[in-house]
Amino acid sequence: MDESDEELLEAWRAGDRKAGTVLFRRFFPQCRRFFVNKVPERDVEDLLQRTFTAMVEGRNRFRGDASFRTFVFAIARRTLLRYLRDLGRRGNREAPDLNVSSIAMLGATPGTVLALRQDQEQVRRALQQIPVHHQTILELSYWEGLDNAELAAVFEIEPTTVRTRLFRARKALAKALEGTALVEDELVERVVRDLGASL
Repeated sequence: MDESDEELLEAWRAGDRKAGTVLFRRFFPQCRRFFVNKVPERDVEDLLQRTFTAMVEGRNRFRGDASFRTFVFAIARRTLLRYLRDLGRRGNREAPDLNVSSIAMLGATPGTVLALRQDQEQVRRALQQIPVHHQTILELSYWEGLDNAELAAVFEIEPTTVRTRLFRARKALAKALEGTALVEDELVERVVRDLGASL
């Protein structure tokens, strides 16, 4: 039976480098998927490296209040936010409001082809048109299967606030999809999940 993330972390803290390698391999695809729809392809590897460096540096600070997976996505989210804020500053602009600004507005467009299917392409574009915080919470919920408690830990909000954030994010996505064939909630959820699986 595979060891849990927490067991691997304890072994890693005790000096077992193989346990650390297993954790990296376990979370690499998920973290890559987290970044690939938000930043240009050329920046994905750098953000992954920053995320995993922060994971190494912070492994002894992990208290176990939430799952290790939550810890990793919280690091990835903070890494993304720093990147997006720096992107605005490099353009001699004020730091963007990520509750309002979308990936498309910030000028960070992915350089990869995500899927050929038209409905997935529409959802991908719609996800990039909604505010970053909405996009991120939907992707972590649909693609990574984070539950409300895990999302609360990643976003550093109260668990009771997660449902409201998800509701608003779904509404924003539905608005971005107006005028497309993807208007039914169940169809949108299926397509979003399929898109995540294809990344």
